Amino acid sequence: MHNESAVAVAPTRTDREEPMTSRPMHPPAPIDPGAGGFMPADDGARLAGAPAPASRREVHAAMLAYLGVPFTLVLLPLVIYLASLRGRPFARWHAAQAVNVAATAILYTMCGLIVGGVLALDSVQVATLVAVPLVAVVWISVLVVLVRAAAAASRGERRPVPRWLRFSR
Repeated sequence: MHNESAVAVAPTRTDREEPMTSRPMHPPAPIDPGAGGFMPADDGARLAGAPAPASRREVHAAMLAYLGVPFTLVLLPLVIYLASLRGRPFARWHAAQAVNVAATAILYTMCGLIVGGVLALDSVQVATLVAVPLVAVVWISVLVVLVRAAAAASRGERRPVPRWLRFSR
């Protein structure tokens, strides 16, 4: 006597299910060529509901906010943020991102210097060998993120910086 109800059948995957990856597959965002003269990338880089930049001047302010971080830390992005409080949401959003990146980079740098200071209690050579490359890697990573963010701003996109560089949500 063979009991067929005890046989387990493995579930099959249908075409409508997404593959089990960390990057879900979504259709690309539609391109709107009339959005202020700027076209977002095909990968949906423009945030949903985000208005396009009003002018090239606003785009330049957004780029300057990112590119000023290595030279002025939070000063230039903060000035651009405060100057764009009225009527320039694109520049204000990018300036806020740049202030956030600068503040986070300063905190990471301070942490690296604290690690170096603690290691210097034992050996200055070990502290130098650990702290200098640590701070250098942080700032090289920050520079790469800043250049990519400035490039996205020049295309009229709003790409958020990576989570590890955001001080707040």
